[in-house]
Amino acid sequence: MGLKERKDEAEAVLDSAEMTLETFGRTSAAAGELESKISQLEVELQDPDSESKLKRLIEDVRDLMEDVQDSGSEFMPEGPEEQPPGDMMGDEMPPL
Repeated sequence: MGLKERKDEAEAVLDSAEMTLETFGRTSAAAGELESKISQLEVELQDPDSESKLKRLIEDVRDLMEDVQDSGSEFMPEGPEEQPPGDMMGDEMPPL
């Protein structure tokens, strides 16, 4: 894989990492580490030293995304019995 492809991959990983933080929150220790690694990857994308450094940062961000998802999943409902009543928008039709 060339440097351009690695940069494209890094940009996609950054987007996913931001969505992970929005979904699972930014309060866990893993989320703090992920935000730090995101910053490092953004700086490296501006002027990449090498493809291998980008690859290492991408792998670090992916690992931390998994950690954030794991730590955040304990707060996320897992089954339909834990979902609020109503349709997907949270609205219920009043009886006529």
